[in-house]
Amino acid sequence: MTNTTDNPNIKLHLGLLIHLANQFKDQLINQYFSATDITAAQFKVLISIYKGFTSPVEISKNLLMDAGAMSRMIERMVKRELIVRNPNPDDKRQVILALTDKGRVICDRFQNEALASIIGLLTARLTAGESRQLEALLIKMLPDEAIQPHR
Repeated sequence: MTNTTDNPNIKLHLGLLIHLANQFKDQLINQYFSATDITAAQFKVLISIYKGFTSPVEISKNLLMDAGAMSRMIERMVKRELIVRNPNPDDKRQVILALTDKGRVICDRFQNEALASIIGLLTARLTAGESRQLEALLIKMLPDEAIQPHR
């Protein structure tokens, strides 16, 4: 594999680099969960619920996912017994999503072992200082409302 940092003539647009980094992260998540048949997109829904987002609208906004795609994904995940839909006692037109035991085990496993492994692979070519700098720059780049729910 050729290292693009070895060739200073290769210029990549920042937007493309952010996109490629996100794709690489999703590829690592897909590889990690391949034995469980969980996709990166499904995992993102699970971890959103794990972190306290309980409505499909909240999750689709958090993940910047279209409502129709979210609805179809939720349906597949309910069928796979990863999440359950409960009626919202305050508004019968809405549902509250919750993890099943199976879904919680996947999230616990990720929090306990996969996160460090995936982040380690994602940042393997960076020094510890570069990783901290990247984190600080990404926080600075993103609007507060995008970061706040995750703190």
